[in-house]
Amino acid sequence: MSTIETQTDAETMRDTLLAQLGDRMSSLARFDAYYRGEHRLLFATAKFRETFGTLFASFADNWCDLVVDASVERLNVQGFRFGTDDADAEAWAIWQQNDLDAESELAHTEAVKLGCSYALVGPDDGGEPSIQIESPTNAIVYVDPAQGRKRLAGLRDWIDEYGIEQCVLYLPDSIMWWTKQGEGKSWQLDDLASGKIVLGVVPLIPLANMPTLNERQGRSDVERVIPLQDAVNKLCADMIVASEYAAFPQRWVTGVEIPKYPDGHPSAGQPLPEITSFLSGADRVMAVEEQTAKFGNFQVSDLSIYTRAIEMFVQHVAAQTRTPPHYLLGAMGSFPSGESLKATETGLVAKVKRKQLSFGEGWEEAIRLAFAIAGDADKAQADDCETIWQNPESRTQAETVDAATKLASIGVPRPALWEYVGATPQQIEKWIAEGAAVEGPPIVARETITPTPAETTEQLPTAPATETGATGGP
Repeated sequence: MSTIETQTDAETMRDTLLAQLGDRMSSLARFDAYYRGEHRLLFATAKFRETFGTLFASFADNWCDLVVDASVERLNVQGFRFGTDDADAEAWAIWQQNDLDAESELAHTEAVKLGCSYALVGPDDGGEPSIQIESPTNAIVYVDPAQGRKRLAGLRDWIDEYGIEQCVLYLPDSIMWWTKQGEGKSWQLDDLASGKIVLGVVPLIPLANMPTLNERQGRSDVERVIPLQDAVNKLCADMIVASEYAAFPQRWVTGVEIPKYPDGHPSAGQPLPEITSFLSGADRVMAVEEQTAKFGNFQVSDLSIYTRAIEMFVQHVAAQTRTPPHYLLGAMGSFPSGESLKATETGLVAKVKRKQLSFGEGWEEAIRLAFAIAGDADKAQADDCETIWQNPESRTQAETVDAATKLASIGVPRPALWEYVGATPQQIEKWIAEGAAVEGPPIVARETITPTPAETTEQLPTAPATETGATGGP
């Protein structure tokens, strides 16, 4: 049961969650801006800003979105399993009815980018289970300080198409709905939209990215990239400035008379700011009468020092976020293959599997609540619900088939082999329905294992006994 017993307690909880939601908005906006490539130019000196102003304000060499997308593209839900059974068809039907093939990708992207997203479970207008994805910019939950896995309340806050602010507080046993029209107005309780629920838990479920004991609602993968991203942007801006001078080499000349302003000019006697006689061009030739005149160029800027520094910071991004270097460096290095590809992706695969654990718990609870709404008490209370994820490892088709063939030789059944090679639960069901054999090959494990010397001795045939006669003649 909820610890919130009165409307006053509910209003206090509402105001607390609204305050917490407002406190984290600046961080969420910052993470989202860096993901979209809207960066601030930091580490620039006052002289740099004085000279170039806001010339580079909109420049960004964005790596943040790649770090996020590298994980999200390997987070694909393929179904749900209860106990040791095959993938549950009813659970997948709920998933499909709520368009979660596409919505789950949005939820994972938002969670990895901002730290968390939410799944709101409830009945739709027809009483069928509905799973709706919510952004952390307008949803938040209150975690029990004494029991970190327990949610005491959840809240959604948004402005509708008529400009009216809507606020919904979700409790384990009830829903309370308020509206507010305009700034400075007070909240008005909507008695028709409020009411009791029988789910027994807060139906707003967090999908937390890399949660910790102190940060149950997750952390953003963008956060640790931001300082390195700022350094890369500054180096790129410096390189662009240097390339401007390298593209137009600065020349010098000695032994000639410097033109000056003529008499009568306010700046008479001062050198002219531009020596038009020495402007470079494809149709110009510089010529002087002085025999002692000399011309030359200043040394061209070496831009490789900037590219090396940028590569160093990009490598730091790869190491700290466990993103494979070939994702970020591209043509800067050789593209790995085979075993070296697996080695470079080990960190990313481990990170994705960790995300699958936390995201999977959220999806499993959402599916159980959906079954509770559908009236299936057994699946609603099942503790053995498991999310089926696509394998996050990169494997070539040849490697996968070869490994599956070897597994078949030790008696692994065909449905397990089909799952191993990457077939979805729906594809496996289709293959079985179309008549493919399920039993698999005969078990020949002993034929592929070299017997021990003792086993070899036991298997040798016993030599027949020979009769020995008397040595003497008859």
